Amino acid sequence: MQPSRLTLYGLAMVGGLGMTLMIAGASIGVVFGADLDADATHGLGLLIVVGLLLLALAIGFWLGWVRPFQRFDDINIPAEPEHH
Repeated sequence: MQPSRLTLYGLAMVGGLGMTLMIAGASIGVVFGADLDADATHGLGLLIVVGLLLLALAIGFWLGWVRPFQRFDDINIPAEPEHH
């Protein structure tokens, strides 16, 4: 069974959102780090953790859905003639 493109697209979007949240949180922390109070610092930490969880969730679901470890090319076995 081939995974649907829509599911893969959705997982890519969730992973991309996670990376975006982590990068945005880290960037805000670097630029305004010295001027932030404790609540804002905790909020930025939470933003980075949520981004990390979204990225890990997307990777985990992708591994479970696509299962790349089950289907892979063996370079020792020649491909069929019509294989491109």
